[in-house]
Amino acid sequence: MEKNTMPLYLSGADGIRALACLAVIFHHLTQNLAMQFQTPFIQESQAFFLLGNAGVSVFFVLSGFLLALPFWKNYFGGGQFPNMKQYVFRRAARIVPGFYVAFLVSILLAYLWQVHTEYQLLRIITGLTFTSGFHYTTLFPSELNGPLWSISFEVFSYLLMPLFMLGLFFFGKTRSFSKAISYWLGVMVVIILLNQGVHYLFTPDEFQRGWQYGLLGGAKYWMPNYNPIGFFGQFAIGIIASAVTVKLFSGSPRVEKFKQKGGFDAISVLSLACTFFFIFQMRHMMEFGFSLQNQPYYFPIFPLLVAIALSTATHSLWFGKLLDNVVFRFTAKVSFGLYIWHYLVIMAVERYWAQDFVYMGVTEFNTWVMISFVVLLVSYMIATLSFYFVEKPVLDWAYKKGNQSKSEPVVPKKAG
Repeated sequence: MEKNTMPLYLSGADGIRALACLAVIFHHLTQNLAMQFQTPFIQESQAFFLLGNAGVSVFFVLSGFLLALPFWKNYFGGGQFPNMKQYVFRRAARIVPGFYVAFLVSILLAYLWQVHTEYQLLRIITGLTFTSGFHYTTLFPSELNGPLWSISFEVFSYLLMPLFMLGLFFFGKTRSFSKAISYWLGVMVVIILLNQGVHYLFTPDEFQRGWQYGLLGGAKYWMPNYNPIGFFGQFAIGIIASAVTVKLFSGSPRVEKFKQKGGFDAISVLSLACTFFFIFQMRHMMEFGFSLQNQPYYFPIFPLLVAIALSTATHSLWFGKLLDNVVFRFTAKVSFGLYIWHYLVIMAVERYWAQDFVYMGVTEFNTWVMISFVVLLVSYMIATLSFYFVEKPVLDWAYKKGNQSKSEPVVPKKAG
């Protein structure tokens, strides 16, 4: 059994979450600036921010990293497999309330604005059951709120991780870091093979396949490059990074010496800088043009760079604290609300205020900046309300219920 000196708070995670969330928002905002009317500098900057959708990959790496921590702590510490009832309960408490409110408001607005929605009932059912990601007709559960597509993929990853962890916990009697990493590298190979099978069996036909045919055509274009099996590969990279982080907290004198010399700060700074530089270099690359199996977000290079930055920032002396500044920590706190509400704000702005705030529609840069600032401000306001009045009350209730169940005495059943 290894000594575990892991702190309750891991520095750097909030900052990276905030960067990912803001990157996704700026991706959608910069889509509405007419690039051909801008100066060369703005055009190059816009091309960079248009790749902010890679922030979705960061969310998956982060989720795998954080949710795997209790599994790795128990595994390396000789403990038992974590309580699955509590795991599922806490995941549901975190995702369901905020998502359901945003999703139901999206459905209501689509009805009030008379937005034509194909396969409407099926998309509502699969959206509510987090199964929308298994077919292109339902990938986007809401016609108005596109970013909700990723929630189904993430929930699927929540379910797959414990299933694979079961194999690790109960495969053999000895536990070691090398065995754990080898096992999860094997899982990655399995995922890649399964993903290849998805491409072979479920690639859609070319009829009305493309963004020019709306969300359904876009979903048909995305799939099967976007699919829940493939995205678990990005999630699994976070799981492996989590194992490395827990192992480094084992109290090794060499690790502590390396930390005190600023080694982890240097690696984290360099890897995050490489992440931004890599995205900048990809700004003119075609989608799916530089990745394994045509997966999105430049898999596996981009998620690997993020994972290195994340797992080393947690051991840094100062860089993790710099990332977790006041603004970024608040942004991370309300990030789920920002993600699920900001696109509805954009839709409302287009409908009621700036009709040209559509794809490549705003020609004046200063006008775009003003509208974007309003969208960002309103999104923060709604996300804050969502956190304190929808998400946090349920999370607090779930936390209290979980603690109560831990403290309740076990009453033996009567014989017979």
